[in-house]
This record gives sequence, C-alpha cells and structure tokens, in this order.
Amino acid sequence: ALLPMNTSLIIRLCIIGLVILLLMIAWDQLKNANPGMLFIGFIALGTVAGILGVKFLIPWIGDAVGTFFYSSGEEVQMEGSMKAVAKVAQGDYEGAIEEYEEMVRNEPDKPFPIAEMGKIYAEKLKDPQKALAVIQKHLNSREWPGDDAAFLMFRMVDIQLDSLGDFEAARDRLQQIIGAFPNTRHSANAHHRMNEVEQQQFKMAMEQRLKSGGTEA
Repeated sequence: ALLPMNTSLIIRLCIIGLVILLLMIAWDQLKNANPGMLFIGFIALGTVAGILGVKFLIPWIGDAVGTFFYSSGEEVQMEGSMKAVAKVAQGDYEGAIEEYEEMVRNEPDKPFPIAEMGKIYAEKLKDPQKALAVIQKHLNSREWPGDDAAFLMFRMVDIQLDSLGDFEAARDRLQQIIGAFPNTRHSANAHHRMNEVEQQQFKMAMEQRLKSGGTEA
C-alpha cells in the first residue's frame, strides 16, 4: 500500500515545482535576448539548476521514493543510499561514509554499503589500504552467505588491481575465492579474472622490456 505523504515532503515538492516554474519563465524571457545575453543566461540557469539539483533535488527524490514505494526497512536502506550518493556528488566523502556506516548498523547483513565504503576510500579518498581493511573487517565480522562473501571479495580484487596495481595480492585473493566456492559461478568468474590478470601482467612485462630495449639502444 502507498504511504501517505508527510507535510515536509509536500513542501519540498512544491518548492521544486516553483523553482522549475521560475527557471522556465527566465528561459522564456532569455529566448528573445541577443546571442551574448542568451549565452550568459544559459550558463547562469545551468549553474543554478546544477547547484539546486545536487544540494536539494537528489536527497529529496530519495525521500520521495522511499516514502511512496518502500516498506519501513527498505525505506531506511533506500534513504541512506540516496543521501550517501548526494554527499558523494557534493564532494562530502566522509559524510557519505557516515551514511553507509549508518546503513550497516541498521542492516549489518547487507554487503552493498560495505562495498561502497571501500569504493569511496579507494577512489575518492585515495586510501586503498583503508578500503581493504574496512571490507576485510566486515567480511570477518559475520558468517556471510556465499554470494555476499564473494561479492565483497571481488570488490577487494578490484581495489588491489585498479588502485594498487598489486597483481600478486589480487591473484592470491582470486585463489581464495576459488578455494572457498569450488564448482560455482564464483570460482568460474575467479578463474576468468585470473586469466585476465595474467594477460595484463604479461602485457606490462613486454612493455617494460621494450622500454628497456629502447633505452639501451
């Protein structure tokens, strides 16, 4: 069943509608301006719309979607995820991590926010070692279903390859996946990924050899 809208949500939707209306009116006025003013106006409107979208629209959409379509538990997960995404868009990476940590506290059996924390540490905060430590800590904290454990372990492989370029550590992790989930799609994916890693290592070794040969020449 649909949940009733609260007063705060109604006010937010009205503000969004008002802003859109004002932008449309401003654009209608600018259409008759000279090309120079039209260009300046277009840039100004785009800037205002972008700021409003990042600061208000993304979080409000998360609230609206959660209120209309999700049960209480799902709403908490959806709201936290949208808030975290909005904070990443604003460059507030620590704030995004706090949102994901809150999601983990509310639903500790969900692997997604853990993986996203790792991604933020590795890609945004440039701290891949912290990313690996966070994922490993949560991986050790409970008995995970096979799919969820493999998901987190593959995320660690991504960090070891993409952020650290540590082929040996990635190979060791893939071997762990193969050993932990024999005769499953996870072990098959790990074997496939292992082949890709070996090909990438070979390619890099050949490039280094060519560079060394060129230097000696």
